[in-house]
Amino acid sequence: MGEARTKEGARQIAMVCLDELVPEDDRYRRIDEIVGDWSFVREAARSYYAERVGRPSIDPTVLLKLMLAGALEGIGSVRELLRVADLRLDLRLFLGYGLGERLPAHQTISEAQTLRFADGDVFERLFLHTVALCKQHGLIEGSHLSVDGFHAEANAALRSLRASLEPIAGEATGEPKRDDGAVSDPPQLRLAEPRSGPTPKRKASNATAVSTSDADARLKGKPGQRPHLVYRGHVGVDPKKRCIASCLGERAEGHEGDALAPILDRVRFVLPELASVGADQGFAAERVWEDAAERRIVAHIPPQKTMLPRNGREPRTNGSRSRRRRARKATPASGRTGDGWPTRRARSPS
Repeated sequence: MGEARTKEGARQIAMVCLDELVPEDDRYRRIDEIVGDWSFVREAARSYYAERVGRPSIDPTVLLKLMLAGALEGIGSVRELLRVADLRLDLRLFLGYGLGERLPAHQTISEAQTLRFADGDVFERLFLHTVALCKQHGLIEGSHLSVDGFHAEANAALRSLRASLEPIAGEATGEPKRDDGAVSDPPQLRLAEPRSGPTPKRKASNATAVSTSDADARLKGKPGQRPHLVYRGHVGVDPKKRCIASCLGERAEGHEGDALAPILDRVRFVLPELASVGADQGFAAERVWEDAAERRIVAHIPPQKTMLPRNGREPRTNGSRSRRRRARKATPASGRTGDGWPTRRARSPS
């Protein structure tokens, strides 16, 4: 029987090196080896800091490393992420904090994410630099891109919705001025006419309501589900290496396929050999196919059911008609076109 272990041994002061306690094959060590010099983070965020004003700030590199660790660990809460990082030796070494140092407070990290860098493009520049590093080390193949969209929950509740009051049609918007230069009263809303019968059910929509806590959030919901205030995001992934190469965040309004052109424009700087892109039917539209063709990129986007012809009839959209004409030119002697649609034949007189 060995010697009994008690807490007294843990209370003794010992000289240890944190670098020796972390395994050599740790993934955060691998990330440090790939990135090498993290000074590009400080250069990108330098304009957001003052040299001799205020209290000593936290290194912005720590903020980026915490966001990267949260994505790898699957932790979305800043409080939980800092609690885990306080206990993990590999994360302490990755962040550059010793065993006796205190990690930043969660309020500081949250304020930096939501306030300090909210109005700038620093995160986008850091993302593009990261994608370039992945391309440099062979982590991205770069010939094909798979794009898909998703809804991200907004930090706003449905009870924050209020009626969006608009001025009367025909009256000027804003704050019109009178002849004497003073600001006149805002236009008044016209009262609704008296009605009779049961009270109709009122349903909030993006055209009639706006959130008081987040005016950019939009109502979206699937059939049979309660709508939520959300944003829309798009992610472009290299399917061969399973690495994110492009992303875009926007309001959840308009056609989903309109985001494909900005994504292609952004990713072409780091993936100049991009030849094709794939997406689901939600991106299908004539202008989407045309935008990809102008960039000399093949768009593998299946058409929606309403775009397909029925029983050999003519296609319903201009994009479908152009594809059918190109297929007829490619196979003029065949009974079927290259896209599988039967060609129309002249009827013989009866």
